[in-house]
Amino acid sequence: MMRTTLLAAIALALFAPTIYAQDIEALERSLEKARMDAPMTLKPFMAVTRPAKYYGDYEARGNTQYGRGEKLHFYAEPKNLVYPRNAAGVYEPAFDVDFEVRPPQGETLKQEKFMSMRLPTRSRVQDIYLNLTISLGSAPPGKYNIKFTVRDANSKKVASVDQDVTLK
Repeated sequence: MMRTTLLAAIALALFAPTIYAQDIEALERSLEKARMDAPMTLKPFMAVTRPAKYYGDYEARGNTQYGRGEKLHFYAEPKNLVYPRNAAGVYEPAFDVDFEVRPPQGETLKQEKFMSMRLPTRSRVQDIYLNLTISLGSAPPGKYNIKFTVRDANSKKVASVDQDVTLK
């Protein structure tokens, strides 16, 4: 009995890494399919005190009141982008960011392709983040709505987020 238990323990120790690796690979394939089928999201999205230095390095701003000429910093994490692979096996996630500023009165200001990102990579990267910084310059005081739209360059997926801000 003891010998059988010892042999089973040795067999488990030898084959467990292979079993775990196969389980992880199967989970990653399932997760990749789920992300491909899911709509794109931008979560979290928030006004922040400063641009992030790396993924998850954000400090939420306590309010959305700004002085004239002050830079407005936002942080977002795009999720569920499409990651095609080219013939060389390189993943090529890509997207464009547009923004709109809706003033309290007057015409909406729009800028398409405010930011574009192409990220050729040999490994599938999920930890993509955006530092979005704009300035309303010498716009008059009032309440404004800032809207960002991210368009996946590899699919028809689109996600938008917006934030009301007040200029003092």
